[in-house]
Amino acid sequence: MSLFAALKLLHMGCAFASISGFALRGYWLLSGNPLLRTPPARILPHCIDTLLLASALGMLVIWGVSPLALGWLSAKLAALLLYIVLGMVALRFAKTRKAKCTAWLLALACAGYILSVAYTKQPLGPLASLL
Repeated sequence: MSLFAALKLLHMGCAFASISGFALRGYWLLSGNPLLRTPPARILPHCIDTLLLASALGMLVIWGVSPLALGWLSAKLAALLLYIVLGMVALRFAKTRKAKCTAWLLALACAGYILSVAYTKQPLGPLASLL
C-alpha cells in the first residue's frame, strides 16, 4: 500500500469517526446525557480531528497541490469552516435548545455536503450530475 493510500484510508476513517462522534455528542447534549462531560468525550474529538487534518495535509503534500487550486477542494475547505462554526454554536455558544438543535442539524448537513464533494470531486457534489 502506498503512503498516499494509507493516508487516504486514515483520513476517511477519521472523517467517519469525527462526524459520528459529533452526531453522538449533539444527541447527548440535546438529551442531557452526562456522558458529554466525560474526559473521553472532551478529549477524543480533538485527537481524531488532529489526525484528520494531518492526513489531509499529508495527502496534499504528496499530491503536490494547493487546496485552493481545485474547486472541489476549495468547496470542501469552505464547508469545513462552516461546519466548525456551526458545531461550536451547537455545542458551546447557543443558549436555547432550539438554537443548539438547529446549529447541530445544519452542521450535520455541512458534513454530508463535504462527504458528497469528496466522493464526486465536484463543488456541487451530487447536484453536478444534474447540470
